[in-house]
Amino acid sequence: MDDKCRPEDLIIREAKGLADMQRIHLIRRTVFVEEQGIPQELEEDGCDEAAFHVIGLMRGIPAATGRLIADADEDSGTLARIAVMPAFRGRGLGKRTIFFLEDRARVLGLSRVELHPHAYLKGFYCRLGYESMSGTDFAGTLRLIRMFKVL
Repeated sequence: MDDKCRPEDLIIREAKGLADMQRIHLIRRTVFVEEQGIPQELEEDGCDEAAFHVIGLMRGIPAATGRLIADADEDSGTLARIAVMPAFRGRGLGKRTIFFLEDRARVLGLSRVELHPHAYLKGFYCRLGYESMSGTDFAGTLRLIRMFKVL
């Protein structure tokens, strides 16, 4: 696939139905399990049922995904499982996926979102308006940091 990406080539939308969830799991398995070495049992955290999922399709091919889970007792939420397939990186899909999830959070009345990206992605998220919080976690052997954004 060539590097040129026209806006009409990419569709980011709410995931609906089994076929979309299969595409999402393909992206997540490819990026998190196969590429990053995160154990499958950590990738499958049991939170998908409670989440709002998005899928990004580049010319109809599954290219990106992410999810939002609204906190039950607060006006905040968590963005997670944000992934872009290797062949589609560097084209703005990650940024557009995050903006789509943030827009959904606003529609739900959330005033703040949090995420826990890999430490090496800190600069990317800072450029999108996220700020660091204290604390770190691990996904397999990869260090995760905590970040938030006021919407």
